[in-house]
Amino acid sequence: MNAWKRIALTCLSLLVLGLAPIGAAFAQVKVTAATPSSAYQGTTSLEVVVSGSGFDKTAKADYFVSGTTNPGGITVRNVVFRNSRELVTTIDVVGTAAVANFDIQVTLSSGRKGKGTTLFSVKAKPAGPPKPPLPTYPAARAWHSFTANGGSDVATSRLYMYGGAGADWQVVPADLWYYGAWADKWTLVTPSSTTNPGNRQWAGLSCGASACVMATGSNGFGFVDETWVYSEATNAWTKAVCGKRSPCPAPRMMTTMAFDPDRGNHLLFGGLGSSAGLNDTLTFDTATLKWRFWNPTLKPSERNRAAAVHVPGVGVVMHGGQDYRGRAALCDLFAWNGSNWTRIDFDAAQPHPCLHTHSIAWDGQGLIVTGGYVDTSDTPSPSDWRFTFAADHRSGTWAMTTRGTCQPIDGTDADIHPGAKMAYDSPTASRVYFGGEENIDQVVVRYDNTVECQ
Repeated sequence: MNAWKRIALTCLSLLVLGLAPIGAAFAQVKVTAATPSSAYQGTTSLEVVVSGSGFDKTAKADYFVSGTTNPGGITVRNVVFRNSRELVTTIDVVGTAAVANFDIQVTLSSGRKGKGTTLFSVKAKPAGPPKPPLPTYPAARAWHSFTANGGSDVATSRLYMYGGAGADWQVVPADLWYYGAWADKWTLVTPSSTTNPGNRQWAGLSCGASACVMATGSNGFGFVDETWVYSEATNAWTKAVCGKRSPCPAPRMMTTMAFDPDRGNHLLFGGLGSSAGLNDTLTFDTATLKWRFWNPTLKPSERNRAAAVHVPGVGVVMHGGQDYRGRAALCDLFAWNGSNWTRIDFDAAQPHPCLHTHSIAWDGQGLIVTGGYVDTSDTPSPSDWRFTFAADHRSGTWAMTTRGTCQPIDGTDADIHPGAKMAYDSPTASRVYFGGEENIDQVVVRYDNTVECQ
């Protein structure tokens, strides 16, 4: 028997016995372990070492919910061959991945494959610390902006308040609230926009036609020149883009603003600049997000901390304020007709208010003037006033008035403190006061009380 026949007979014998010579059969692919063996939902770029045997450089890996071919939210981004016993898989576990055990299957280019069952698991993402509940009532403040949106019925009327100076002098709030006089309730606005105005005090704010415009002010460190528009329809803030082609008011605070429904824009006058008093007149269009600078024939003197409101048949009426040098509280009245200012006359020999930092409103019969200070030493005004227009709408008379019946809201104190701001709710004929401050024993105390008067 020659050598070849002997070899053939030997191989046949081994096959009959169920054995094979070395190299005559391929090594099996086995998957035995995964390190780490688990991950939380939402984990990305996790490296998992898959152990076993029979791996080669062509190895691919898949993760399946145990007993299925469903990847269950695990994606294998990369596989690195270390040796025949180890692979490194890089996986992403989506935030909605199945909370379950997973099998790991390794497949070679030759078609051989192996699977290890329940080697890996996905755990539910642990809940973070609970978010604190949103406040249901504004914190104490002064120097805030407070105005009505001009809604004609209880369903649409809102009194909007933004920012101010908090109880701690280092805190400048960046919150928007509205008060519903028909429900005696404050609501914190949580805008849908991702970018919103920051901390503001002494900012100009006017509302009307389902939008509020907030301009300039101080962020607690310096003056700002930003203009923001809040849309009631979208519950979102939009920032106006300012530049050489579309200039905005220069940085300032304590400016005077009011909505002009006759022309559908927002009027801004003066304010306190960083080195001078201002007496410029601008209007803002919420449709174009642009300011217009005016050069009227009559220009009221420079002033800050004045008050203004629209009066039907007259225009936007501005009263009082103080000059840059802080020499006196002003007494004069002006009306803006859309292109020019006119002076509103009254008998200066009769009692009349000279005020700054006060609030003003139109109640359908006359101007309501309330709060504020009578001099530059910030002496609180002891009286409320009403201005009644003559038939020509170019003159009128002043008379002291009362606040009517007042009641505190939400159990707060009933005092209307110096520096409190007032906004008028037309549907309920209510004057709503909030906040204010006093210097008590050389310590500034700020208030968070709401008082409603009718």
